[in-house]
Amino acid sequence: MTLQVLRYVIEVAACASISEAAKALFISQSTLSTAIKQLEEELGIILFRRNNRGIALSPEGEDFLQFARQIVEQANYLENRYQQKKSSDMLFSVSTQRLPFSVRAFVKLMETIGLEPFDIAIRECPTYEVIHDVEAGRSEIGVLAVQHRYLEIFRKLLHSGGISQHKIHTLSPYVFVRKSHPLAQKNSLSIEELKEYPFITFDQGKNSGSHFTEEIVFYSQLDKIVHVSDRCTKIALVRATDAFSIGPDLVNSNGDKMHAGQQEVCAIPLASQSEQLDILWIEKTSRPLTTTAELYVRLLADQVQHYFAAMPDKPDR
Repeated sequence: MTLQVLRYVIEVAACASISEAAKALFISQSTLSTAIKQLEEELGIILFRRNNRGIALSPEGEDFLQFARQIVEQANYLENRYQQKKSSDMLFSVSTQRLPFSVRAFVKLMETIGLEPFDIAIRECPTYEVIHDVEAGRSEIGVLAVQHRYLEIFRKLLHSGGISQHKIHTLSPYVFVRKSHPLAQKNSLSIEELKEYPFITFDQGKNSGSHFTEEIVFYSQLDKIVHVSDRCTKIALVRATDAFSIGPDLVNSNGDKMHAGQQEVCAIPLASQSEQLDILWIEKTSRPLTTTAELYVRLLADQVQHYFAAMPDKPDR
């Protein structure tokens, strides 16, 4: 069975005539009849039955035709997408943990490439999916925030998948609360002070180990925990309740110059906490970066540096 034979079946069904379909397909009637017969023998069903007006689909043929159309439509889509795409079109994809500076870098990328033809994508997803996307070639770049103590675990994990890691910066974790939170005026916050409030954390799915999260987690010390799967939900809960988040970044905070004058969330240093987060970008070792990917990496480094410069100073330990 081939795509060409599927196209034959679709045309015969539309014309209700072997001879008319052969003319439309620019092939001989005998060639078309032979192809249909061979397909019927291969499938073990009768696709067409003859009648006084020509031929008509059998019940099995009607069922087969629905699937044949879907397959041919998908094949046509792939041909149009890739065979007719101009060689100058820009293709790029990045997968990232739920990190706002990754999105800001992507925005800058779109602004930089301007009116040039492009087909680009950004995926916010759990840590394991970021790694899998890069390993499988779905994304050219991956962006991760990794707790420093787990860096060696990640190095071995990435190496086994043929992935290289590159460190951009090391960031300290911050507590994010709404402006009206009872602790919002504090210069720094300890885990002990936060215990009575709900902790909002990203769900990592089947890979829920603490080393897979882009946050510093304190499950053993906290008993009010809310798991969310996306950044918008986390932001909404922090803005609307006395829940808190801990991590490297959260949009619309007092550490975000993009939202100056509209701050709804406060970024407060986490006190007595030596844990830090390494911001990494990863790539498939065997695959050279495109110029678009190289540009994104530079923009990402700029956005991380801007974030670092804008955040409140950590208190003296």
